[in-house]
Amino acid sequence: MKLRHTSLLLLSLSAGLVACRPTPAPDPLAAYTGQTLNWTACDPTILGEDQTELFGALKDRLRCADMTVPANWTAPNGMSMSVSLIRVAAANQSKRQGAIFFNPGGPGGDGLMFAPLFADMWENPELGKFFPDAAGLKQMSAEFDLIGFSPRGVGASSRLYCGSNELADHINPPAADRSEKNINALIRYGKLVAQACQKNPVTPLINTDATARDLNLARQLLGDQKLNYIGYSYGTWLGSWYAKLFPENTGRMLLDGNMSWNESMEDAFGLQPAAFERDFRDSVAPYLARQNAMLGLGQTGAEVYAAQNSLSEPLRSIMGNYIAQLMYGRDQLPLIGLLLKPAVVIDGVIKANPKATLDELLALAEKQTYFAAPQQNPLGVMFAQMLLFQRDQAMRPTPFPVEMGSFESTFTAITCNDTPWKQTLAGARARDEQDAKNYPLIGGASVANACLQWKGGASVQKPVLPANMPPVLMLQNELDPATPQEGALRALNSTPSAKMIMIDDEPQHAAFPYGTTCVDKPIIDYFLTGKMPEGKMTTCTAMPLPREDKVVPVKTLSVQSGALCVGQPSLSAQSLSEQRLTVARTEARRIIEDNARSFFLPKVGTGLKPEALKIQNCQ
Repeated sequence: MKLRHTSLLLLSLSAGLVACRPTPAPDPLAAYTGQTLNWTACDPTILGEDQTELFGALKDRLRCADMTVPANWTAPNGMSMSVSLIRVAAANQSKRQGAIFFNPGGPGGDGLMFAPLFADMWENPELGKFFPDAAGLKQMSAEFDLIGFSPRGVGASSRLYCGSNELADHINPPAADRSEKNINALIRYGKLVAQACQKNPVTPLINTDATARDLNLARQLLGDQKLNYIGYSYGTWLGSWYAKLFPENTGRMLLDGNMSWNESMEDAFGLQPAAFERDFRDSVAPYLARQNAMLGLGQTGAEVYAAQNSLSEPLRSIMGNYIAQLMYGRDQLPLIGLLLKPAVVIDGVIKANPKATLDELLALAEKQTYFAAPQQNPLGVMFAQMLLFQRDQAMRPTPFPVEMGSFESTFTAITCNDTPWKQTLAGARARDEQDAKNYPLIGGASVANACLQWKGGASVQKPVLPANMPPVLMLQNELDPATPQEGALRALNSTPSAKMIMIDDEPQHAAFPYGTTCVDKPIIDYFLTGKMPEGKMTTCTAMPLPREDKVVPVKTLSVQSGALCVGQPSLSAQSLSEQRLTVARTEARRIIEDNARSFFLPKVGTGLKPEALKIQNCQ
């Protein structure tokens, strides 16, 4: 059959159009989204120490994988990085609802351990002795995969390191020494840290935006439509960032110990000096005064507060660092008193013997009486001598290297890369003068912040709050010193879809699982059913502090109807399972506390472990 002339013409035109159609560009993310995670048996040392016993208890449900991610999500054809994941599969796969990812904070915290730790803890048969809603926690472990991960920069993922040959100048306690020399030493340290980190080409790629996209890729590779998440401290910043970037893929999300995540890093960290001081003065010091029969620090909070502030330098600064670090966990509050009393005693010895050598002071320390209970006196001697050694070291000024591990490096990179720091060095210095005077516990050192001398500003753009921002559940302690309630309430009140559970009078940093039905049950119900609490704000009463049988209200800022106001707050022998549960609970708190970080708070590296001191036996 012959074709007509017009048919031939149309056929040739059609063929020409097909020939001119451009070839679709290859998907630059295909290599990443198309990968298959190779879940294999975990090396028992993947968490940094031998976990053969813990891993053995979880058997084949525990698996590890390394996920390949673009180093630069805006240019994915370049180099790649590795993100380490650890999964404990849901105990009841027929009822699996998805996966829950965990982040312990920092920024720079390694959350890899949270999956096996919480699985072991939530499934422990003795859990009901400590948590009224243990059955709900066990059900969460049965219906969700638990996923721990090392964010880019730390842990078993591709790491970041910052370091340089230059030596930083010795820095005296910044709240006490406001000399030009000491302030310049603080400023120079910040400059050296900024330079060291920015010489590493990987540093701009370590930021929350990249980590949120890494999380989303992990969600995709798991085959889940929604990402469920529990984040502590900086983990609230990361979780909210994810929810803003991927609102349609955000599932059930708990943000515990909230930064002011709708604002800037500068805003969030700027709240800390006042919060630490307030919480020590208004909550911790009165608590220690109620233990006066054991500690002998004073009968009122004002007397205990004065005992700390009357210490001579550098003892006051050393104790200030300890106090601030120990305030992160409620179980460690008695240890503050057990350290502060020897500090007060040995300070009196120093003042009475101003020319004594270290050896002479150590000998004198052995002869002092520290506590009313004779069996606690050896503990007082040990702490007094420890503080004397640290005092002697602090009084021997030596330059120190600008060399940071992966945690400190990642902390610096994220805090400086995420949002611009607008304050000038002159402005920071003026603020430090006030902070040093009003908040001597950790105030006076913000000029050492590397972000004030960070060239080029932030490396990413923070996402705005979308119109379809998904619901998120916030948990907040009223007296949290590291993530103060002021910032948390600003995040809540600026996010219409968010709801909050506030633990009134609770002084520690972050909480879940807490141990009361008022706090834990609505969170567990939220994860199991998706049902949020009814009101914008739910207030729960705190548990009594250690050695106390009732909650003593704290007279400070309180929360009513989601707004700030000034007023009155509302009013053995262990089985093997119990031993494992105790270890799991302690370790979970340790991870959160160790990863909580302040620009104003240097770490005191003594390796003190309160659980080893048996302070619960103090009489």
